[in-house]
Parts: sequence; C-alpha cells; structure tokens
Amino acid sequence: MKAKPLRHLIIGLLLATGVFHLAVALVGAGGEGRALPLTVFGFIFIGLSFYVRADVKDGSKNHSRNAIIATIIACIAGLGVGGTSYAQSGGPLALPIMFLVDIVIIAAGVWWLVKTTKKKA
Repeated sequence: MKAKPLRHLIIGLLLATGVFHLAVALVGAGGEGRALPLTVFGFIFIGLSFYVRADVKDGSKNHSRNAIIATIIACIAGLGVGGTSYAQSGGPLALPIMFLVDIVIIAAGVWWLVKTTKKKA
C-alpha cells in the first residue's frame, strides 16, 4: 500500500474509533469510571484524524510525520490506560475491539513512517 492511501486508512480508523469511544461513553457501556477516559480519548482520536488529514507543514520532509507520530503515541497511551483498566476489572466487548483498532492504527502509522522515510532518503 502506498503512503497516501495508508494515511487515508489511518484517518478513517481514527475517526471511526473516536466516534466509537464517544458512543460507548454515551450509552454507558464502558462501565463505572470509564465514561470520562472514553470521552477524552474519543475527542483526541477525532482531533488527530483532522490533524493527520491536514497534511500540515510541520517542518518535516513529509508533512504529516509529526501528526502520525502523535497518533502512534496517543494509541499507545490508549492501549495502556484502557488495557490496564480492562485487565483489572474487565468490561464490555467494545473495549477489546477498540484495542484492536488501536493496534491496527499503530501498525499502519509505523508502516507509513517506514514507507515515507525510505522514499525521502
């Protein structure tokens, strides 16, 4: 997969998981104490989808590099926070689905970074 379609995949997955986080928080399926983190991460992922889409001139050779790195970091943080909570107290099926989407986003982001680094080197 080329870099541009890969970036579009990341954008779509970020938007989808952001909306999914907000929906789970809204219906209360996340369980006690999870509504706020789900809402925060939902808005973070939606915001990142627009940041990655913007193709900003961030000083890097490939303009979305910082946005992709921020996305990878946010997904790792989400896995850490959500995974810890899920391991301690379990939760609905929605949480492992979110974890899977985060892993796919991380893999796609790393793949994008590798492809664009090769291209620019």
